[in-house]
Formats: sequence, C-alpha cells, structure tokens
Amino acid sequence: MKYLNYNIKKKYIFLLFFIFFGCNNSKKIDTSLLNGYWIIDHVSKNNEAFELNDIILADFYQIIDSSGWRTKVKPLFNNTYQVANSKVFFKLFRNNKRISLIIKTPWDKWEEELIKLDSISLILKIKDKTYHYNRIK
Repeated sequence: MKYLNYNIKKKYIFLLFFIFFGCNNSKKIDTSLLNGYWIIDHVSKNNEAFELNDIILADFYQIIDSSGWRTKVKPLFNNTYQVANSKVFFKLFRNNKRISLIIKTPWDKWEEELIKLDSISLILKIKDKTYHYNRIK
C-alpha cells in the first residue's frame, strides 16, 4: 500500500511540475528581426494559397522597442526601392500566447498576429488571411 501511495504522489508532483513549467506558451520571438525589407511570397486563406506570380508587393518595417512603422516599397532593377509616401504606425502587443502588431490609422484599427519571424521568413495573420513573407537581401 505504501508503494501505491508513493506512486500516486510521484505522479501528482510530476503533473504539477508539468503544469507550472511545461505549459508555458510564451512566444520567444526576437521582434528586432522585423526590421528591414520583406517581400510577400503568397497569401493563404482557408488552407488555400494564392500566389502573387508577377506582382511584387513588399514592405519595409522599422521597429524600436515596442512600436514601429511600415511602408510599402517597390523593388527596382538597380537594387534600390521606390518608397510609398505613407507610413502605417503600430504598437507591439505581447502576452504569453501571442505577439501582435496593433495598427491604428485615422480611418481604421486592426491587429496583425505575428505567427513566425526569423532571419529569412515572416508570417502575419490578419483576420482570416495569412501573409507569408521572405526577407529581401
């Protein structure tokens, strides 16, 4: 009987340890990697990908601390960019489960969830669409 109680206590302690330390869903993303030029590779919705083919859509992101801005850019053949005249400003929102860009303009407010960010790829979810970016070198 002592062995049974010891086994139950051992399982209980393991379960508590797992709950406190194993269920930490905190995103470990270095948001400074967002800085730079990103080209939209494709957009997906309901598990269907929409290729952009000959259309080149790119964004430039600049982030400092927990805020930043984005502007549309067009890559040119001489390795320069034509930059749009407008910037969209955002704040970073971070909790244990996700990181989002909170964007507010005079006309609208929306959230873009940061699904993935590393040195070569970026994935943003905006409502029911997912935007897949590749870094421009």
